[in-house]
Amino acid sequence: MPPFNLYPLLAFGLVNLPMLGWLAAAAAPILIHLWSRRKYREMSWAAMEYLLAAVQRQTRRLLFEQWILLAIRTLLVVLIVLAVAEPYLERTGMAFTPGSHTHRVLVIDGSYSMAYMPTDKSRFDRAKELARQIVEESPEGDAFTLVLMSSPPRVIVGTPALEPSEIVQEIDGLRLPHTTADLPATVALVLPLVRSVQRENPRLARHEVCFLTDLQRLTWAPQLSEAAMSEFLRQSGELAQAAALQVIDLGQPGAENLAVTGLRTLDPLVAVGRGVSLEADLKNFGRQARSRQPVELLVDGRRIEQKQLDVPADGESSVDFSYRFEAPGDHAIEVRAPGDALEVDNRRFLVVPVRESLRALCIDGRPSGTPFRGAADYLAVALAPQGADADRALVHPEVATESALLERSLSGYDCVFLCNVAQFTAGEARVLDTYLKSGGSLVFFLGDQVLADRYNHELGGGAGQGGAAGPNLLPARLGSVADRPQFRLDPLDYRHPIVQAFRGRGQAGLLTTPVLKHFKLDLPKDSPAKIVLAMANGDPLIVEQPVHRGRVVLVATSADASWTAMPLWPSFVPLVQEIVAWCAGGQLQQQNIMVGEPLDAAITAQSGIFTARSGPPLGRNRVCAVNVDTAESDLSQVDLDELRNDVWPGVPFTHHTSWQDAGGPSVGGPARGGAYLPVDILYLVLGLLFLETLLGWRFGYHG
Repeated sequence: MPPFNLYPLLAFGLVNLPMLGWLAAAAAPILIHLWSRRKYREMSWAAMEYLLAAVQRQTRRLLFEQWILLAIRTLLVVLIVLAVAEPYLERTGMAFTPGSHTHRVLVIDGSYSMAYMPTDKSRFDRAKELARQIVEESPEGDAFTLVLMSSPPRVIVGTPALEPSEIVQEIDGLRLPHTTADLPATVALVLPLVRSVQRENPRLARHEVCFLTDLQRLTWAPQLSEAAMSEFLRQSGELAQAAALQVIDLGQPGAENLAVTGLRTLDPLVAVGRGVSLEADLKNFGRQARSRQPVELLVDGRRIEQKQLDVPADGESSVDFSYRFEAPGDHAIEVRAPGDALEVDNRRFLVVPVRESLRALCIDGRPSGTPFRGAADYLAVALAPQGADADRALVHPEVATESALLERSLSGYDCVFLCNVAQFTAGEARVLDTYLKSGGSLVFFLGDQVLADRYNHELGGGAGQGGAAGPNLLPARLGSVADRPQFRLDPLDYRHPIVQAFRGRGQAGLLTTPVLKHFKLDLPKDSPAKIVLAMANGDPLIVEQPVHRGRVVLVATSADASWTAMPLWPSFVPLVQEIVAWCAGGQLQQQNIMVGEPLDAAITAQSGIFTARSGPPLGRNRVCAVNVDTAESDLSQVDLDELRNDVWPGVPFTHHTSWQDAGGPSVGGPARGGAYLPVDILYLVLGLLFLETLLGWRFGYHG
């Protein structure tokens, strides 16, 4: 037999016990009555004898009337005091504890694994349903705050709500974001919320934090550094001291799930009329193999092709598609793999900017009227090769002097090449910085005119000409000039996309390119810059780094034949073409982001295809694809032992699978719809006041 059956079925209590001190005021009518009797002096006179004889005949009736009125007036005082003390009578299966109002923090898991639908309702819908039930079944006078545990977590209702309809309306309005969830950040958010309510609402003597969650492993077993884990446990312990922690488990052990984990184009630059190769990855997070899993390709909302593939249990598979775009612009690609209980991760999106051509501006720091004597002449030819390679001439280069940086609008160019430019002014540095912020790319070729100190000061984040720090645009600082010739290059295992096309093509001559002089490049510690190509002695030759929304490539030698034979080598044209394609691919990266990353001025919380509209001065529309983090697609849970020993060691909490398992309202207050007595007592007071007035009139006095 359950232990709570050993306790009485009815319990009586008082919420505001100190108010009972005012019961002393109930003696006031009695004292007034006694005082009224003592304030008169008794004197005998002849006529009084006859009156006393008449009064004695009615003494019993008068005493009865006075006692009735005295009892009613005393009872009125007692009832008013009791009403303020808020008594209640509750049917309960638990031992009686004098009740007090409770503040409940409802923390609803907002990670997209809560969209899993084991039945006709998702876990998130079930969490909202239970949250409403908690509100409706909690005692009168309890207050509620509401937090959505996502990444980052959000406070939906921060001021304690006393009216059930208000908090229920907010619960019903919750929409599940397609994000992961951050448990440490949620604890850090809830702790000051509880402390604030403790300070500002002393009537709320008890506090509870109810986590409605599927206990998905990514959320509840966070991978933290030692310092971060220590801080998480400290805050969790303090929260458990300030409030009772309840974990209501909505997950299902062994849940199966399939997700589209990747979608990409194998061509960094997509041109009109040319086929593009697409590749999608699928992962099976379940224990059952998926045979003949359908996978659909959609382009601009139209279904183009469907394939089938087998995905092994707890394994991955890839599928290839190809498509040719006939019109320029941004095109939306979607791959679907329908058929399981979690639809959110069955789709993957990709936006591909399709170009008719690219415009490149080549700044010649040493112009010459003689062909192939200027610093950018070889580069211009490599960007738009003639003859047999004319069909690859997607780039339209323009050669200009340094003055073009301030005289022209750079926004019309996809890439700007700066060849052997001696130095930059602060104004030119700001122009280049603005250009990178708009999504353009810069490629620096150095040479004999370059002043390393001026580059480092104006473009490397050092003190500019005006004394203030200039923009940091360079992926590496320029050092001294090395004039010891190198005749061998190191492709670093062809890891970088710019040189991947040269793998297995030794006849291209990339590795045997002679470099007579070059600047030594110094990459800062912990820099995001990457070395694309190095020389045999280990010196970086080509370094790249994303800057703002654009990309910057720094080549340590020249673009002409003064410092290197590279422009004369057969590898120069394909190398320049790969650099341009990689720079143009930066736009592809900008238009394909993850949920939670900024999209212009907004933060995305849903996956799909979106159009970002920017106002003046840009005044443009940008189509973007937003995808989920498929780490959340693994639906495995932490079990209770892990929760107690690894996640919250030493932190007291209770684990339940429903609100009923938690025992419903966990304090000794009256449940809504139960015997809450203050209102009934006040109605009784009104009735007694009416009765006292009626009897006073009937008895002929009101004293």
